[in-house]
Order: sequence, then structure tokens, then C-alpha cells
Amino acid sequence: MADVTYSTIHVINGKELGDTPQVFVQPAGKRSPRSGETLILFLDLQFAPTASYLELAQLFSDAFWKAPGGVTTALRLSIKLANDRIVDMNRGVPPSQRILGSISSAVVNDESVIIAQAGPAIAYARAQSGAFEHLIPEGDAPPVGSSRSTDAVFTNYAWKGGDSFVLTGTGSCANVSDELVKACMQKGDGHMVAGFLNANVKQGKLIGVAFSTGTPAPAVAVTASPALRQTEPLEHRQAAPITSASSTVYRPPLAGAQARQAQPARSVQPSGPRLMGRIGAAAAGLFGGAASSMKQNLGQFGNQLLPASLANAPPEQRSRTAVFGLAAVAILLPIAVALVVTILYFQLSGQAERQQLRDQTRQQIDLAKANPSVDNWAKALNLISTYETRYPDDITTFLPDQRQAQAQVDQANKIVRVSPAMITELAPSAGRRRIAAASLGIYVLDQATNSAVYDVLNVQRDGITGRPVPLTLPGGTAPVNIGSHQGDIVWATTSTERWRVEGAVLFDKTALYEYSSATGQLTQMVLPSGASPNPGQVTAGELYNGTAYILDAGAGQIWRFTLQGSRLVKGDTYFRSPNPQIKDAVDMAIDGAVYLVLPNGTVLKYFNRQQQNFNVSMSNLPEPIGQAVAIGLSGIDQNSGNVFIADAKNGAVWEFTKAGDYVKQFRSSGNELVGMQDMSIDPTSNTIYVNTPTRIYSFKYQ
Repeated sequence: MADVTYSTIHVINGKELGDTPQVFVQPAGKRSPRSGETLILFLDLQFAPTASYLELAQLFSDAFWKAPGGVTTALRLSIKLANDRIVDMNRGVPPSQRILGSISSAVVNDESVIIAQAGPAIAYARAQSGAFEHLIPEGDAPPVGSSRSTDAVFTNYAWKGGDSFVLTGTGSCANVSDELVKACMQKGDGHMVAGFLNANVKQGKLIGVAFSTGTPAPAVAVTASPALRQTEPLEHRQAAPITSASSTVYRPPLAGAQARQAQPARSVQPSGPRLMGRIGAAAAGLFGGAASSMKQNLGQFGNQLLPASLANAPPEQRSRTAVFGLAAVAILLPIAVALVVTILYFQLSGQAERQQLRDQTRQQIDLAKANPSVDNWAKALNLISTYETRYPDDITTFLPDQRQAQAQVDQANKIVRVSPAMITELAPSAGRRRIAAASLGIYVLDQATNSAVYDVLNVQRDGITGRPVPLTLPGGTAPVNIGSHQGDIVWATTSTERWRVEGAVLFDKTALYEYSSATGQLTQMVLPSGASPNPGQVTAGELYNGTAYILDAGAGQIWRFTLQGSRLVKGDTYFRSPNPQIKDAVDMAIDGAVYLVLPNGTVLKYFNRQQQNFNVSMSNLPEPIGQAVAIGLSGIDQNSGNVFIADAKNGAVWEFTKAGDYVKQFRSSGNELVGMQDMSIDPTSNTIYVNTPTRIYSFKYQ
């Protein structure tokens, strides 16, 4: 098996942050069909938690060691399985929070280093002789995790002892020059390369793995393992079937040397490079924390000062050699000592910083337990989060304390943690979806496709039964103008005289579409023309007391159309003149008073066209509302029920009294509600429904 030395690179703006779960290295087991190989993996995945890194590394490793065929075939299979798993992890996750990035892997055996890159990966290769290459997949490589299809690019090096390599990715490498990487890769083996990069990246960041190959074996015939006998020579393995977008490059040794040949034994005189190589080995031994290894390397270093070939030489020659050796020691030993001290400094300073943050976090936790104020618990929670971010390999250290701190902060901030039920999955859409909750089902409008469906809920209201029912006009045609990246859909019911039928109403600039759940028919109701023009846009729609309301935020107006029998009569405007305050409104709700919500969570309340006091004050909230996308009401009038605001950025549903006093907020234990697009409330079952771009969730409220 080739001698492989490796170490983690993890430095941001001059701060070395220690190990990272992004790095995974595993040599073949004794009984592995791939004996003699070492697998090196670096995962550069944005938003991936530690558990996901560990799962993907295990999946990749299992696939590689068990795959039949050549190395490239096994690596391609491993990359595909890892990419498919990341795609599954991203299902239902908002685009801004999805796990995306690159996979870099390398396999080292007795002859070659095979590097496989998928996504926007980066690799560096440097020969002992000085040749240097920067490997980036050609073209605009799509990130892994973005689709089921992923491409792999392979590079094959016939290595020599002392060659070094670095694996990273565009998400883990920022503002680090190639010249700096090249200079640090001149310093020795994988330990040394990582140590110098961790010490010299003062601006930007670099996360990755550095590895180097050891001294090559003597040039004798090598018996292939059973798995390798069935394959072509390594330099031709890339001839296996490859997807059209993939490529494999065979590269000779970086120095351009020919294949290794056996050389006759010869006397080697002490020299600077050889002595420095011994000193470097000694430093690497100390860096790894092995004092015995350091002692052994220094002993070997001393033996090199007087080669065995001089044992029978004349005394004068041995004397001159000894003098030369002593001079070399006088010159090079201080360099070795300085190098060892430097390595120890960086190693110990990183550990000291880690211990300091751990102690600081523990002190804050103890203070919060002794003086349980929300500020103390919030500070403890922030320190725990900082520690986990810097040292993700140690996330279990404060896990019980984190749960206690989170519970205390939630209680103080009136946060109720819920476990939302996933009702159904939605196909990807280029536009926003609006939803309307009914007593027995959910209506969904896709603004991008101008289509709407009705999903019937099961008895438990935690899933869909049967297939979605499309809402179409007679003849099976869909409403032509519904949607176009605006429009709305609301629940229609005869209860409280809200509307004349049980079902739903779809809103458009020129017409309403009434769906009756009893008949399964969709009927167009044209908006009547009058002295005023029809709405210029439909920001939101609402029904109340047999009247249809259309929010036209761009015009600063609310349009009203009264129902008489089966048709709409001449409408009017709610405000006597355009109201500039509502031009940023994103949604509307009505219980006799009209409630409008702005993106920052501000609620404008009107009754009989007059603005009413709504006491919500952003300064009195535990934190600002991030991005309001919808507003809903419980209760049939201003004297009952509460106001609910959907906050897409924080993944929260805020609850207020109808006077504007903060009651509480609902959040999930995970990030299921982050990125929600709309919200609807079913008052018959006290259930809140929200939809993200790919899923619909529900949870109960009191």
C-alpha cells in the first residue's frame, strides 16, 4: 500500500478552526477487494449539517469499496449515489437553504493518484520537482444536489514519492491565491502543507484536505490484487463507458519523469536536501503528537551524517566527513528546532482557542442556570451555536444544555414549537401558489400555470385522499386569466353568510370564478363595468357578507363587488381615493374590519374606511418579523378570535389579538416552515395550513 500522509486544512481569516466533517480518509481493509488503495474524500456542501456530512461520507465509502470494476467506475458510482442522496435531502427545502456544492475525491494506490471531481470543485497538484497544476472542471459545472444528473471529471497521475495534492471546492476556498497555495505545497508532506496553509491564509478562507505520497516501492514486478487482475491497466481504466459530459485525463508524473526503473546501489553522501528531508520527517512526527516517532527520525537523521559505505574508508576521509556532518548539524539543527516550535505553536494555539471557547460557553451556561434570565440563556444559546459552527465535530458537547437554553428562550419569547404534518408534496413551479383551507379539503392555485385543484383531506386531516380534482370550466378548460403571477383563491361557505355556495372563489382582474363543491362545477362571474375601471392587478381577494373584495395594492385601492342572486352587481371602491399606505400590502383579511399586512409585518386595520389602532409594535416583539407573506383571522367578528401573520424568513406564524397585542408565535422544531408562500386557517378544526414551494403542512392552534 502506498504511504499516504494527510491533514485537514480549516482556516478563515487567519483563524485555524481545527477538524471538519467535510474530510474523510479511509485505507482499504485487509480483506477488501481493493487492497492497497486509500480513499480520500472532501465534501464542499453549503448548508449541510454535520450529520449529513457523516451520512454522505459513509454512503460514498460503502459504494466505493463494494463496487466492481475499475477505480473510475467505482468513483463514478459513489458520486452518483451521493448526489442522489443530496437531491433527496433537498426535497421540500426552500431554494435558499438547499444543500448544494461539490464532491472531490482521490484514490491512491501503488502506481497512481486518481482524482475525481463533481460540481464546482478545486484541486491542486504539485510534484516534488516543482511542477504545479490547478484543477478546475471545465465549463460551468452544475452543483451536486441540483439534479439527478451529475458529471464527474477524472485526472490520473503516475505519482512519485513527495508529490502533494490539495482537495477543496469553490464554496470552501475564497480569496486564496494560487501562488500562496503553491508556495505552501513546497514545504513537505501533507502535514506540512496543511500546517503552512493554516498558518498563512490571513484573508479569506480555505477548507480542504492536503495529502502526499510516500517513497515509491522498488521497481519490481507487482502482483495485482484479484480485483485488479480483471481490469485494464490503470492508465487505461478511463476507457470504460463515460457519460458525454464527463472526461478523463491521464497525466504522467508532474515532473515529466519516465516510469520508475531499478537503479544500482550507490553511495549517497550527506547533502542539504536529504538532511532537510530527515528534519522534515522529524517535524512531521512531532506534529502528529508521537514523541517516539520524533526520536526515531532524529536517530535516522544522525545516521545519515556518516554513511555505512565509509566504514572502511581511510581515517582522513572519515574525519573530513565527520567535520562536514558536524557543520551540517550546526546549520540545520536550529532550522529544525524552529520548524518544530512553529508547528507546535500552531497546533497548540488552535487547541487553546478551542478550549477557551468551550470554557467560556460552559461559564455562561452555569451563569444562566444560577441566574435564569432570558438574556443569560440567549447568550448561552449564541455561544453554543458559535462553538458548534467552529467545531462541528464536537456538536454533542453542549447538546443537553442547548435544549434547555432553547426551551428557556422559547418560553420567554412565547414561542410554541410544533411538529407540522406534511399534507402533500407539490411539483416544482415557476410561480407562487396560493391556498385556501376548507372544512374538508384544500384549494391550491398555481399562479404560474393558471391552474387550480381541490385536494380532499382524510379524516385525520393529515393527508390527502384520492387524486386532486382540477377546477375547470364546462368542457374541461381552465380559467384563462387566473394567475399570471397574481390572483388569489379563497374558501367560500354559506356559514355566517360569507357566500352563496360551499366551495371556493378564484379572483381575476376581470372576473371571479365560483366553484361549487356540491356540483363540482366552475362558473365564471364577470365583474360589472361601472364609472370606475376594473382592478389593475389582484394582490389578494377575500369574501365577507356576500361581497367580494379585491386588493389592488398597486393602485392603493380595495374593490368591492356585491352578490345578488347568481351575478355580481355594480361595484365600488372601499377608499374614496387611492390610499398610498397600502401600496406595499401583500395580503388581506376581513371580519367586518379590513386587515392589511405589509412585508415587514406592519398591520393596517380599517373599519368603515377609517384607520383603527392596531397595537403591534416591532420594538416590543422578541425579534422583528422577517418577511410577512400572508394574514389570516380566527373568529367571526372583531370581538372574537385572533390575527395570524405568516413569516417566511423566520419560518414562524405570529399570533396577535385583534387589538394588536402579541400573543405567541408558532415555529417548527426544524426548518419546515421557512420559505412559506401562503397561509390559510380552517376555523372549523382550529388548523393552520401553510405551503412552501414544494409542500403543504398543517398544525393545530388553540
